[in-house]
Amino acid sequence: MSRNPGNSHLEIIDAALLGAKIVKDASEVAPVLAPLKGTIGIVITILETIRGVKTNKEDWATLGKRLSTQIKDMQDNLSRCPTPHSTSLLLAVDSYEQKLQHVLTRVHLASGRGLAKRLFRQRVDRDEVVELNQNVEIYWEEFIRDISIQTHETVYRVEKDVNKVERDVEKVEKSVNRVQYGVNQVEKDVHRIKHGVNRVEMSMDAMGDESHISKLTPVPGAIGEDHEICLYGTRTAVLDPIRQWANDPTTPQVRWLTDVAGAGKSTIAKHLSIEWKDQGRLAGCFFFDKNRPDATNKTGFCDTIAAQLANNQPQLRSLITQGIKEIGPILSVCLFEDKLQKLVIRPMETVSLVLVVDALDECIGKDRIIIVRHLLSSLSQVPQLKVLITSRPERDIAQLLDRYRSRTESLHDVELKSNRDDIAAFVKYKMTDLVQSSELTNEEVDQLARRVNCLFILASTACRVVEDSPNPHVAVEELLNPNQDLLHDINTLYSTILTEACRADQGRQSSTSKTREELLRVLKAILAASTPLTVSMIDSLLGITNTRRLLGFLSSVLNVRADEVVLILHPTFREFLEDRAAAGLFYVDMKEAHALMAKGCLETMKRELCFNICRLESSFTFNKDVPDLDERISKYISRELQYGCISWLDHIVKSRTTSRDTEVDPALLCITRGGYPLFWIEVVSALGKIPKAIKGLQDVGGCHLEKGLKAAINDIKRFLIAFSTPISESIPHIYISAIPFTPKQSYIRQAAESLFPNTMSIVIGCPENWPEPPRQWIGHTSNVNSIAFSSDGRRIASGSDDNTIRLWDAETGQGLGEPLRGHEGAVRSVAFSPDGRCVASGSYDKTIRLWDVETGQALGEPLRGHEGVVHSVAFSPDGRLIASGANDKTIRLWDAETGQALGEPLRGHERAVWSVAFAPDGRSIASGSWDTTIRLWDAETGQALGEPLRAHEDAVNSVAFSPDGRLIASGSEDNTIRLWDAEKGQALGEPLRGHERAVYSVAFSPDGRCVASGSEDKTIRLNNTIRLWDAETSQALGEPLRGHERAFYSVAFSPDGRRIASGSRDKTIRLWDAETGQALGERLRGHGGGVSSVAFSPDGRLIASGSYDNTIRLWDAEKGQALGEPLRGHESVVSSVAFAPDGRCVASGSWDTTIRLWDAETGQALGEPLRDHEDAVNAVAFSSDGRCVASGSDDNTIRLWDVETGQALGEPLRGHEDVVSSVAFSPNGRCVASGSEDNTARMWDAETGQALGEPLRGHKRTFRSVAFSPDGRSVVSGSEDKTIRLWDAETGQALGEPLRGHERAVNSVAFSPDGCYIASGSEDGIIRLWNAESGQPLAQTSRDITHLIICVPTPSDSHLFASTSHQKPNLHNNPSHILRTVSGPHFAPPYFHHCSLLENGWVFSPEGLLYWVPPHNRHGLQHSHLLTIPTNHPLRATWIDFTRFRCGTSWIQCRK
Repeated sequence: MSRNPGNSHLEIIDAALLGAKIVKDASEVAPVLAPLKGTIGIVITILETIRGVKTNKEDWATLGKRLSTQIKDMQDNLSRCPTPHSTSLLLAVDSYEQKLQHVLTRVHLASGRGLAKRLFRQRVDRDEVVELNQNVEIYWEEFIRDISIQTHETVYRVEKDVNKVERDVEKVEKSVNRVQYGVNQVEKDVHRIKHGVNRVEMSMDAMGDESHISKLTPVPGAIGEDHEICLYGTRTAVLDPIRQWANDPTTPQVRWLTDVAGAGKSTIAKHLSIEWKDQGRLAGCFFFDKNRPDATNKTGFCDTIAAQLANNQPQLRSLITQGIKEIGPILSVCLFEDKLQKLVIRPMETVSLVLVVDALDECIGKDRIIIVRHLLSSLSQVPQLKVLITSRPERDIAQLLDRYRSRTESLHDVELKSNRDDIAAFVKYKMTDLVQSSELTNEEVDQLARRVNCLFILASTACRVVEDSPNPHVAVEELLNPNQDLLHDINTLYSTILTEACRADQGRQSSTSKTREELLRVLKAILAASTPLTVSMIDSLLGITNTRRLLGFLSSVLNVRADEVVLILHPTFREFLEDRAAAGLFYVDMKEAHALMAKGCLETMKRELCFNICRLESSFTFNKDVPDLDERISKYISRELQYGCISWLDHIVKSRTTSRDTEVDPALLCITRGGYPLFWIEVVSALGKIPKAIKGLQDVGGCHLEKGLKAAINDIKRFLIAFSTPISESIPHIYISAIPFTPKQSYIRQAAESLFPNTMSIVIGCPENWPEPPRQWIGHTSNVNSIAFSSDGRRIASGSDDNTIRLWDAETGQGLGEPLRGHEGAVRSVAFSPDGRCVASGSYDKTIRLWDVETGQALGEPLRGHEGVVHSVAFSPDGRLIASGANDKTIRLWDAETGQALGEPLRGHERAVWSVAFAPDGRSIASGSWDTTIRLWDAETGQALGEPLRAHEDAVNSVAFSPDGRLIASGSEDNTIRLWDAEKGQALGEPLRGHERAVYSVAFSPDGRCVASGSEDKTIRLNNTIRLWDAETSQALGEPLRGHERAFYSVAFSPDGRRIASGSRDKTIRLWDAETGQALGERLRGHGGGVSSVAFSPDGRLIASGSYDNTIRLWDAEKGQALGEPLRGHESVVSSVAFAPDGRCVASGSWDTTIRLWDAETGQALGEPLRDHEDAVNAVAFSSDGRCVASGSDDNTIRLWDVETGQALGEPLRGHEDVVSSVAFSPNGRCVASGSEDNTARMWDAETGQALGEPLRGHKRTFRSVAFSPDGRSVVSGSEDKTIRLWDAETGQALGEPLRGHERAVNSVAFSPDGCYIASGSEDGIIRLWNAESGQPLAQTSRDITHLIICVPTPSDSHLFASTSHQKPNLHNNPSHILRTVSGPHFAPPYFHHCSLLENGWVFSPEGLLYWVPPHNRHGLQHSHLLTIPTNHPLRATWIDFTRFRCGTSWIQCRK
């Protein structure tokens, strides 16, 4: 009985799988086989993939058997090797594994392509499988060779070393006597040299330490320079217990000094800091201060402490330097935990020091908790360290520090005699000069001291009021007046101070109201400022000149430092001004304050911005390479302009209400006109704040603005996003690179074009307008595995198999900056932190990485701990934790701030964990696994909660919690979605059915009423679907959402629930309307499927294209624009199109077995379809007189048709034994040539239908294409055997040898109009040109080409047309130009040589930067002879005119 070949194939694969899995199991338990784990995993995946392939089974089985044998041989070899394995062996195994990863990728592609072809009755090319087998064998031979070479090299080195040692021993023996003689002298010299070296080394070490420590960026003013110390002899009741605590090693390491605002905590902290520094015991101090934005967060904390530690404790400098070296170039973005450990904690491990942290309550909420937590968790490493923390008694701080509270001291308790005495001493000290000058009496001073209620800030402020008064006696009387009770509380005193300031200026004004108005403007500026302002900055921003005089009346509440920076003396004054009830007439409305500052910033920008503000001489250099850029910034950009350019956006956002601002909007409108936006961008680029500017523009764009103003802001935002790379890297390229590529009708281009005429001109490739948000967001070069919305809905993150993460503007679909690179494998999952500042990513490289959203920089080192691919990552709702699920069957929890793994892995699943999700309250985690179960875990303890949730029949790919935490949704390989009760762990109702393939992703809408699911299921057109489900009824909502060409890997709802984002295996991202299910964004005006055939009209004005989307499209050949709607009528793939010789008619052949004729002008079908073929039509061609059409079909025949009647002419032309793939008429119309999959071509008499002579034989595989020469004497053919052949059309004899050069099947061939050239297009993605007479290759043009044809409008104007299977045709104009482009890069401006277009878009020459090219223009610029249609396609044609191009030292001439 014969054996079933299909079963034989499966038996071989199954045996190979079994063998590989046995080796895998062995590698899990045998350390000697551990290096094989990754390799075996890849082999098993390959075997599982090829097991389901239905074509070329024997070849696939051979591949599987070969791989299994190689793995078994590796197991045997490694088993005999001692451990630990040598580095060379491990490198060889790793190299082999990487090569197998490439094989796996090709297996996926080959098996997928084979399936698609089978569905469309096309044959799989065996070459792919054979080539894979050959490659695997080559990789194995290379592995064996590597091992052998490394072994021989090792043996050779050892032998060589042994011989050398033997010779050296002989020499040493001969030299011993001579050496001995000089030993005594040498010892003396060595002693002297050592002494000198030690001194030099100490000096060098000190210099080295200093250079590294200088890299730290401590926060200016954070060491408390502006704070006073305690008066001698006072506060002893507070200071002494703290001193005793600091000296007693048995007391707790932390002491928390807490009291109300103004009690004197900072004075205590400053006093003790100086005291401990003098004693050599101070590690460092950090004084948080709301006056200084950079002293209100954790960013500069570690640098500030480390810099002081190095200065205060010189013996620790080398340890701090070591930490800086370990952190390396990421010092500025390093995780807080890493910095604290390496720069602060570790250097102090063996010393007894005190660390002071003051005013912790003035640090922003999240950061202060992070600082305290990490300090507390590090105490065990530094048992001799003492930490003094001061703050107000705020709840979140108290929860962490209450057990460390200093309960023996109360700084403001009036009942304590020590407090009363201290305040009295302080007041008397402050009033000493006034008493000695007889301006005050001792009695008045005593009364003042008794009335200030032991509150230090009240006493201090009262003393300043008296000191600043022109009549101290009167001032004291007013303060002590019982009717006014000014010293009842600090707010009453503040109100009095401001009132008196207005009165004091009354002599200069007509009324106190005007003074109050001026005073309030200054106070608004001080309160709203994002960074402290100087006196002159306030004058400039407010347009006044009297700031200094006004501040002179407020010296009791404001401090003007020596550098003229204005600071609020105490936070209670700010709190008073912002309290309407307390401040009364002096109330500061912060929205009004920000509006005032916004206007001031805009007016300053209008006044001071100008072209080339930094006076840069050349455009050849990056900003970072301008040696004196910092000095130029200081010299040419005033402090107020720097402030205005950075802060105006933030002020506008904080000032906006729901109505138009009549003060700010006119100034804003002015600054968005003319060259101002570009001049502003110059300053932002110089200051390195482009990401901040983009975010600010996004925020302002969301505010209530007049329509035209909003449009201008959004246009500037799009300009910054599109050109963030050149703009942020080199200021001149705002004009040289960005403006020329900006859409012609954009607001910023219209404003700038007349001002900057001398730039390069983008003749072809510059769009008219900013593109509408595209339906497909193109940027990744491989599968999009994961997508996530930021919490504000303005950004989307995506992770891809191309190893990158990309950030996108959710409104426009524009990519934000360059891809985030760092992973060494595919990115499987991405997630935004709740605050939107960070993205986490999980990867095939077994790591998790954290990224700064604003800068795109990786934060710290990768998070390592998993032993397999990380499939899923998720942030906890509070952003403190990250959960990850991996191939190693575990879930891990990580500290999001430090990157440290928390506890042991969560174990329980029996197969890979593919999805993890936090409950909305953060207390539990759900995980979905390929073991078909969902598990719930306690997020705090890591314990499993209850039994696994079982109901799915196959792997669980995705899990998600409902917003209220009561439900869990899961998507599975069993094609269903299930809903679960999160508390009981029970399945709710029946599975949600509707998908026909695996469900990869599920997501709840924000209101919890809807579930979205993304699947691998396909329709007849190979489209994939998203489905929406009612979470309550489990019913499908409407029709599936269709649009992606391949499987949906990820879906996510926007935070407002109005949009759904999807990521797909087709490498794109799409947005959908969650209510209607409609795709959002502009459809790319092209085909919806691959392009199968193209043709020119005889006059060269039109192009027709046929597509896998069953339609024909007509295009304007010059502009590349689609003409009208697609021509619809065919029910399957349009395989071939052809124009009639008069250009008035188009014929199309389809896999639906019909030919159709169309009016080329109207697009209307002409008559009924031509039916007679019994199978797919592959080719159509018109006769030279246009009266006849020939067609070739899968039914192995050629048919001739009367164009006028649509009737078949005679019987089918029979003779081929397989599919007819190509037909062509001779120029005189008397002969038809046909090419077939029977490996022959035939010639036929067009009138009689008789075969002419014998078949043309010579190709070893299918004839894919045939074409006649213009004179009809020759025929050219292209074949699956990768060659082109020429034939004598009369005799059928082959002319010369095959033309070789292509690496894959040749799909299309054509003669040039004069018959001198032959063009060929191949599956290797290359067009080649050949000399038709000699057969010699002439040129190689663009890649990604599969079909081409040459048409003849006129003898002098030929067109080479090529199409691809990527939904866009490419048009090549003038073959002679193609030849010219080979000689040198056509993107080089005149007089510049050896130019290169880099991957990041920069065009370089030896002189330096020339210009930058946007991503969508790079392909077209490199292949400028191609016209890609539609012209808005990402591979758009690009042609640059450099006539007016100015760069280098002449770049400033770009301005008129």
